[in-house]
Amino acid sequence: MKINSKLVSLLTLFIFLFVVGTVIAVRTVAYLEAGFEMKGFLVEVISYIIALTGWFFLFVYSYLKGDFKDIEAPKYDILDLEEKIQEVEKGGLKNG
Repeated sequence: MKINSKLVSLLTLFIFLFVVGTVIAVRTVAYLEAGFEMKGFLVEVISYIIALTGWFFLFVYSYLKGDFKDIEAPKYDILDLEEKIQEVEKGGLKNG
C-alpha cells in the first residue's frame, strides 16, 4: 500500500473523529453514572456535535483547497523568500 497525501488526510480525519467520539462516549457514561439531568447532557452532546461538524468542514475545505497535496513546499518557499530578502538588503547597503 502506497502512502500518499490522500491516505494521510483520511487517517488524520479518522483519528480526529475517533478521539472526539470517544470523548463523547466517556462523557455520556459519566453523566449517566452521576445521575445528572438529561437536559445538561443533551446540551453538551449537541455542542460537541456542532464543534465536530465545524472541524470536519474546515478539514474538507482544506483538503479540497489542496493544502495536503505538498506539505513540504511552504518551508522551501520561506527559504527562497529569505534568500531574496538578504540579496535585496545587501544590494540596498551597497547603494546607500
